[in-house]
Amino acid sequence: MIWLIFAGMTMAVMAALLLPVLRMRPDSGVARGAYDRAVFRDQLAELDRDVERGTIGAAEADAARNEISRRILEVPETSAGGGAQRLPVAALLGVLIVPLVAMGLYAKVGAPRLPDVPLAARLENAMANNDFDAMIFKVEQHMAADPNDVKGWMVLAPSYRKLQRYDDAANAYANVLRISGKTPELLSDYGEMLYFANQGMVTAEAQRAFAEALQLDPKFAKARFFQGVGLKQEGQREEARAAFTSLLADSPADAPWRPAVQAELAQLQPGAPALTSDQMAAGAAMNGADRAAMIRSMVDGLEARLKTDGSDLAGWQKLIRARTVMGEEDRAKAALASAREQFKDKPDALSALDGLARELNLL
Repeated sequence: MIWLIFAGMTMAVMAALLLPVLRMRPDSGVARGAYDRAVFRDQLAELDRDVERGTIGAAEADAARNEISRRILEVPETSAGGGAQRLPVAALLGVLIVPLVAMGLYAKVGAPRLPDVPLAARLENAMANNDFDAMIFKVEQHMAADPNDVKGWMVLAPSYRKLQRYDDAANAYANVLRISGKTPELLSDYGEMLYFANQGMVTAEAQRAFAEALQLDPKFAKARFFQGVGLKQEGQREEARAAFTSLLADSPADAPWRPAVQAELAQLQPGAPALTSDQMAAGAAMNGADRAAMIRSMVDGLEARLKTDGSDLAGWQKLIRARTVMGEEDRAKAALASAREQFKDKPDALSALDGLARELNLL
């Protein structure tokens, strides 16, 4: 079937190339010569009328008449025999050469006898071939038949996260929680996926997950961090600052989340921008698409401000994180490069940026 499709496509292309040439009239060469002679005769008649009106001198008229007469003599009396016929023949040969050459090249460097890979065979050899998509599909098929296999959901959850399928990842963690019970790690991972799935907004469901995680382990860092983010988004700046300050104090010096906590604290310093009550109310009433559009507008505005005044380290960190959460990795890397250039003479700032890059897998 695939070869029939390729043959049909080839014939369609050949027809499109040949039709304009085949439509040429055989007498097109004669018609062109007759047309040229008629034009030159009209020019001679117009020249005679100009002489009668006195708009051109006799000497100039004679010179022009000689030139026009010379051009008339250069026009062939008949078409060049098979010229109009040789053109379609040449075009036909040219069009035929293309598929012949292509077939020859494919037969030499291609693999015409290589069989296709049916889905069943691809799934069977997914692990051996390191076929990530096939492996996920295989696990999904298994989970459709056995939705209570917690090991399957534990495989899918981080896989979905790697593919930035955050809604699916959140659903996978929800199933793990349903089957195996609640732990601080699972609750925090579930809330984090909800955060990413909602374009960086800590929803009420995510906030409940982080609160439950902290009931089980009040010192669990990820839940404390996102709880602070949620407080900040709700406009509770003092409570958020206290949460981040406490987390930073309890974090080891080499903790990978320290730069992120420091960035959040910097945004909560006096004079740092915050959502107004109207913006928060509007965001709560929006559907997912409208909320995403509002967030994108705010991120674009932040980027525009940093292009004018790039001295705001916290602003750069916020922009890089936002672009990553929105799935715009290339723009996040571009923002990271701009920030590094801005703070190239400030080791502390560069260290904070490097920490953020490692956290977001931008290196």
